[in-house]
Amino acid sequence: EYGATLEEAQIQLSRKLSLDRNFPVVYCEETASNLGGFDRPISWVQHVTFGPPFVECGRTIFDMSATLGNVCSKHFGSRLLLKPDAEFSWPFAPSPGGRRVDLRRMPRGRYGRFTAQLMDAKRKYAFVAASNPRLHLLVAYLFRRADFPWVGNWEEQYSRRHLPWSGRTLCRGLEFGTTPFPVTRRESIKQGTLFGESTYRWFPAKSQARARYMILLFQIPENFRGTSRVALA
Repeated sequence: EYGATLEEAQIQLSRKLSLDRNFPVVYCEETASNLGGFDRPISWVQHVTFGPPFVECGRTIFDMSATLGNVCSKHFGSRLLLKPDAEFSWPFAPSPGGRRVDLRRMPRGRYGRFTAQLMDAKRKYAFVAASNPRLHLLVAYLFRRADFPWVGNWEEQYSRRHLPWSGRTLCRGLEFGTTPFPVTRRESIKQGTLFGESTYRWFPAKSQARARYMILLFQIPENFRGTSRVALA
């Protein structure tokens, strides 16, 4: 368990991680305290990121309980391979030429892109999952949709030339949280809503907020085709 206090913002955050004795499960609980005397707009995001050897182009499968999506603006990078600012239904995003791109897998190439996904409001629990059938492994994060309604899908494949990337980084992020895009708090507040869902969260004065989620590990067969649902029983 560890904690940190942001003195200037007067926000205190602690996270407790617990390992299950019998199953490959990690239980995570975070507690945030607003020590200030006024309400604050915040972004609360878990930056889950995968890399090699688990991530393999064309082989690793990325799934989530998403419905609608939105491609980032062209300011995110010059190698998006997707149509900037376009709306779509997960998992197929449009390319600049109109072709449908399946975001569940990463093609080979040199690109960097980001898409925001809205989690299915009909499900109490939302999930993100990454699976590699060759390695027989599936990793899933399960969380309450009310806590984290958004997932930011971040892909970096040798496109960023500056440090610390230096054009040598391959990674995939499934960042679940209260905010769809990696922008400043001012920009999140200005946007207000996307697909009818708020793009930030209010944190009342002198209050506490808690969020719980689980990290799950499964063995899968080589013919595994992806994750459509994660149920809690």
